[in-house]
Amino acid sequence: MDNTIKVAVVRSDRRRGAVAEAFALIADDVRRCVKADSRPVIVPNLDNPARPWTCTHRDTLSAATDAILGAGASSIMIAAGTGRRGHPPCDQFDRLGYRGELWNRPATFLDLDSDTDSGHGGEPWTTIRWINPRGEPVPLRICSRVAAARCRVSLGVVRTHGLYRVGLGLTDLTGVFHPDDGYLPGQERGAGGGPLRVPYWAAPVVESWRGWMVRAWLGLRSIAGGMRLTGSERRRLEWVEQATSSLVGLAALMQPRVSLIDGFAAMEGEGPRYGRRRALGTVIAGTDPVAVDAVAASIMGFEPREIAYLRQAEIMGLGTADLAAITLVGDPVSASRHRFRRHSSDPLLRLVSSSAARETGAPRPHSGSVPSRSQPGRVGRTK
Repeated sequence: MDNTIKVAVVRSDRRRGAVAEAFALIADDVRRCVKADSRPVIVPNLDNPARPWTCTHRDTLSAATDAILGAGASSIMIAAGTGRRGHPPCDQFDRLGYRGELWNRPATFLDLDSDTDSGHGGEPWTTIRWINPRGEPVPLRICSRVAAARCRVSLGVVRTHGLYRVGLGLTDLTGVFHPDDGYLPGQERGAGGGPLRVPYWAAPVVESWRGWMVRAWLGLRSIAGGMRLTGSERRRLEWVEQATSSLVGLAALMQPRVSLIDGFAAMEGEGPRYGRRRALGTVIAGTDPVAVDAVAASIMGFEPREIAYLRQAEIMGLGTADLAAITLVGDPVSASRHRFRRHSSDPLLRLVSSSAARETGAPRPHSGSVPSRSQPGRVGRTK
């Protein structure tokens, strides 16, 4: 068996064609993944319905579905949630054109925002026991259908991130967990570090101004000859470190078998929700999700091993973040590479990346956990 770690990079002016070409370049790898489960689950990014361009595009979903069906899948489930009341995914599936694109194909849709798994019977959550970064056993509820799948396909979007520095394929895993379980410490505060007390439509403007002020403040302190952290900044870094370790541990439970990241409508600055649009015209795909994220991060101008969650995921053996160990197929990365404007908190987040470089391991899921059915609850979603 060929053990080469292969990542496809395709640059084009047509999204659907680029996605199809990327899957064609890794067709043998995708067939091996689909062979393990003829009914895979596709998890698109449905994070910000108020700004549709930040969600997985219908052309991306359509071309990915064709590729997975062509690789031998008998049917496909699309599982997604918005995490916002008043914006149920069933409406977003129509608004984003998902249902129309997949009409007459063997595809079903799973609403992760509803209380019940309509049409599939039973309760929607499976509970496992998880050891958090502090060594505490906690229950964790996972969408049952997604947890049971042996082939999960992640359709991410290129974004900067106020928690993980970049928001790519692995960070989209947060969409299939029940947030009421608190699996990410401080997650309820939001990626920007604090809740927005403004109407949602005004949030991008407010976040832009707040980001400018934070960036200016951190820059002035650096010029002054070294930045001494405040108490709130130290607490935030502790929270980010815990969240990063939790994300990597959970990735061991729910690792995607196929990952594709769409850069046609990328985001820079105050991501993952309120940044500015930037078009790369590039898609990245592969069956090693860590390697796919690493290549995408490199295209964004980041050093992959300076991204804390990628460094820890590599240490845990979930994949490789070493660009030298990755075989790139398709178009040269240099043609797509652009330095993205960082999140305003990036100078602080880099300190977490520095500590990750000293890690010798990361928390693992409890190997003796026994899945059990949980009481149904409302899904929420924060990235």
